[in-house]
Amino acid sequence: MISVIIPTFNEAAVIQETLRRAAAALRSAGEEFEIVVVDDSSADGTAERVESLAAEVPVLVLRRPGRLGLATAVLDGGATARGDIWAVMDADLQHPPEVLAPLAKAMREGADLAIGSRYVPGGGTSDWTWVRRMISRTATHMAATVLPLNLASVGDPMSGLFMIRKSALENAHLNPLGYKILLEIIAKAHYRKLVEVPYVFQEREKGASKLGARQYLEYLQHLLRLAVGTGQLWSWIRYGVVALAGAAIDIALFVLLVKKAVWRPAPALLLAIEVALLNNFVWSETFTFRSTRIPAFHSAVWRRLARYEGICIPGAALNCVVTASWMVLDGGVVSAAAAGVVAGGALNLLVNIPAIWRTWAGRK
Repeated sequence: MISVIIPTFNEAAVIQETLRRAAAALRSAGEEFEIVVVDDSSADGTAERVESLAAEVPVLVLRRPGRLGLATAVLDGGATARGDIWAVMDADLQHPPEVLAPLAKAMREGADLAIGSRYVPGGGTSDWTWVRRMISRTATHMAATVLPLNLASVGDPMSGLFMIRKSALENAHLNPLGYKILLEIIAKAHYRKLVEVPYVFQEREKGASKLGARQYLEYLQHLLRLAVGTGQLWSWIRYGVVALAGAAIDIALFVLLVKKAVWRPAPALLLAIEVALLNNFVWSETFTFRSTRIPAFHSAVWRRLARYEGICIPGAALNCVVTASWMVLDGGVVSAAAAGVVAGGALNLLVNIPAIWRTWAGRK
């Protein structure tokens, strides 16, 4: 059975349409289901409108005192649910209820976690402004940067529309904060097969958005909590130590080759960058991700090295451009090398971390 968990807060204007469409989608897919609406003391009669549909739709209402948040609403609804699969979706029709059918199909075909995704082929957002798109993409990239070993390969870890096997949550010790419970589930649940199902996110036509400054702050706190809880904060610290060592090697070798060995700057810079990259790769193999060390000359190591070098090309190129430009403008070898390293490192930090860490993601 699929238990559809729908958190609500003042959604009276749309809740009945949401329930009818969700029920129709699952009936057409031949699924046995129930709907659990978790209402945080809505003042507009949301719970009463849900209860009025009890003869038409298999639905029950769990009333909670005060506004306790979406993520905890999902867990409370799950505690009441009878199904072996939990489905989670918003009540406001921004998640089209019809997507429940392909999500259910993915679960029946062996997925342990099926995510409704805006950012895989076939998915998208309707009528979003470029500002809203940028905010969403930035938040998604931030999550993948903070938790790359869990999220680097997931297109839409910020989705609020998904299905998960109840068995995958056993001993997961979920402790969500805010409204992005899927982050918690991806980081902690015990699943083998994750599938992303495309859908188009719809604009809200009725009611008001519940997002505000508090929710954004809770999102940042949640990421930090997950980084600590999954151990990736300590991986980040190790990665930072390795990166600083690589930066020092890059600068020192470039200065030595130019000033002492009287090399031309171009070949000296290329060699210095390559030595630093090799240093970082070796230490990432044996220190940053040391918990899963494998034989040094295994073929997988060479594949990872090739991937790592390819991912780092943009940062290395920026390093070269900034270093060369600085030397033309200022002439200082040390300051030019430092500026290049900072620029290249910043690019990797802001853009490439998920891809870089994905090099070792299979060794978790």
